[in-house]
Amino acid sequence: MRWLTSLAPSSILIRTTSILLVAFLTFAILTLGVVAHFTVLPLARSAADDTAALMLLSGRSWAEIPPPARRDFNERLEREHGLRITEASGPLPPAETLRLPYLRFVQESLSRRVGFEVPLRPQVRNGERWYWADLALANQNLRIGLAADRVATQRVEGAVSVALITFLLVLLTALFMAGGTTRRIRRLYAAVSRVGQGQIPDPIPEKGPREVRHLARNFNNMALKVHQLLANRTTLLAGISHDLRTPLTRIRLSLEILRERHDPKLIDGICDDLAAMDRIIHQSLALSRDLETREEKTVDISALLEQVIADAGGEEVRILHGDIPESCPRHLNPVALQRILSNLVENAVRYAGEKPIEVKMECGPTVTIRILDRGPGIPEEELENVFQPFHRLETSRNMQTGGSGLGLAITRQLAEGNGWTVSLLPRAGGGIEARVLLPLDQPEHHCDN
Repeated sequence: MRWLTSLAPSSILIRTTSILLVAFLTFAILTLGVVAHFTVLPLARSAADDTAALMLLSGRSWAEIPPPARRDFNERLEREHGLRITEASGPLPPAETLRLPYLRFVQESLSRRVGFEVPLRPQVRNGERWYWADLALANQNLRIGLAADRVATQRVEGAVSVALITFLLVLLTALFMAGGTTRRIRRLYAAVSRVGQGQIPDPIPEKGPREVRHLARNFNNMALKVHQLLANRTTLLAGISHDLRTPLTRIRLSLEILRERHDPKLIDGICDDLAAMDRIIHQSLALSRDLETREEKTVDISALLEQVIADAGGEEVRILHGDIPESCPRHLNPVALQRILSNLVENAVRYAGEKPIEVKMECGPTVTIRILDRGPGIPEEELENVFQPFHRLETSRNMQTGGSGLGLAITRQLAEGNGWTVSLLPRAGGGIEARVLLPLDQPEHHCDN
């Protein structure tokens, strides 16, 4: 059917209609042919044989009855059977090829019954068409006629009716099959155009066939993530500009003072400000780089978590040694997971102070990693806000005490990009639980380089 789809117009509705029209017409023609061959023609042959027998019987009966009764016999014969009998007189028109199979079957049956070729010859009398056969019956030359109306068929009307019914069925079927899908695709096209213009379209209804529902759901998720990505990038640029403005101002003031007098403390302050600026730029670049990394492979999450703990503060960071399974292999993005766990563990170490933290892990269908500390905690209304770029609970904007405000933003965006979940939960008695959920087998989030 590939050649057929290549010839069909580009519109889905017209394309579907064209393909269905060809298929339905082909089916109708083949069906009519099969029915005609196995049903109609055998019935026509049987009926023609009965007609030929009736013609011969009527001819013999006509020859045997008295002449005065023949007129009534003829009228009854014509009225009830469409036959007419007369004495043969004068020549008939020349024989011609009979188009109707029924007439050919009658001619064959007559010839077979009398033992010689008996052609049916057409003749028009008083506007009526008859087919005549000259037969010698009961020592008389009889001419037996068969009315054309008796075997009349409406072939053209039948063919037009079949074609019209087929077309209507095809049109209704195409509208039912492709109409809804076409409307949804047009709605999707309009939504994609709005996304391309930087706008956020209304969510597409997740209705219709399974594939269309999945497409709509994935598009809605993609549009939301694109919106979040653009918003985060905008916030990132605004935050970088804001955070760089303060150290640049201090450096400018320090340089003005250095024109008049040499002060080692001012030089140290400039170096600290430059280090802070370098830290901001490094973390911003790390965010973009990590978001673009999509390489996946099979890794042991237990070993990766042990390495993160060792890098953050050694074995003393984890109190309960039995809370991490010996092995937990999974196919995922190890760079993203290591960055997420490192950020969460470093946050816990930073804010826990002298208090120990705990790291626990459950290796089930969904891998659950929990990082618990006894730090000052986070107000419940701020648990989601801290995942926004450059959002700090510590208002001094001191890089040493409050951080850059990018760590948790990087964590959340990396998790969402890989189909994982990261959340912060308050602990009874104070502190925070950072929870990472890694669902098993998320093929829709796998991306190839």
